[in-house]
Amino acid sequence: MNAKKVAVCAVSVALLIALQFTLSYVPGVELVTVFLLCFCYTFGVSMGLITATSFSLLRCILFGFNVNIIVLYLIYYNLFAVLFGVLGKKTIPAWISFTLLTVVAAASAYFAITGLPISILYQKQVTIMLWAVFSISVVLLITYTVLLIKNKGKGGKEIASVTAVAAVCTICFTLLDDVITPLILGYTLSAAMGYFVKSLDVMITQTLCTIISVALLFKPIVTVFKKVTV
Repeated sequence: MNAKKVAVCAVSVALLIALQFTLSYVPGVELVTVFLLCFCYTFGVSMGLITATSFSLLRCILFGFNVNIIVLYLIYYNLFAVLFGVLGKKTIPAWISFTLLTVVAAASAYFAITGLPISILYQKQVTIMLWAVFSISVVLLITYTVLLIKNKGKGGKEIASVTAVAAVCTICFTLLDDVITPLILGYTLSAAMGYFVKSLDVMITQTLCTIISVALLFKPIVTVFKKVTV
């Protein structure tokens, strides 16, 4: 990598940390997803991986060196960088967005109806959250379908596709955390279930935040990034 690419990655890492620190006091609200998404989408996999890894490690200076969080960030954001780095080089096929949203909607509805093997104390809250995820997925699916039918041009369909994939990724971030944190910290099964239930409220807020921020900021941020020649 040349010096300019390194400088671009370094500035981006600093901005990501600043964004996370600034909004860290507002639960569920973050702009790291849309900023890193746009960066990887524009500059590709290699620069995305460097930025994602550097961010995952250097943020610890401000937020503490928690092993479970470091592992979560290194796994999730590097996979995130690869995904959107690849998608940025080609048009996202419609079937990917349809499949992801359909799977999330179907899984949420299924578990909301059949229930999860958890304490009765948590069942009502979990059911409500699952129906919320189902509703969000269905709204995204309908919106994307309408854009395709009306053929609103590449711009509208691109934003809808990226937003749909980003929303699913945000849900996966919480679910991955629900696995990694209990394993590393040695939670009992009961404590792990409690952690899972507690995470659902934040997951809904983060997913809505991702949908709104990506839908509104994707094009402006990508346009700015494309003016940076590396």
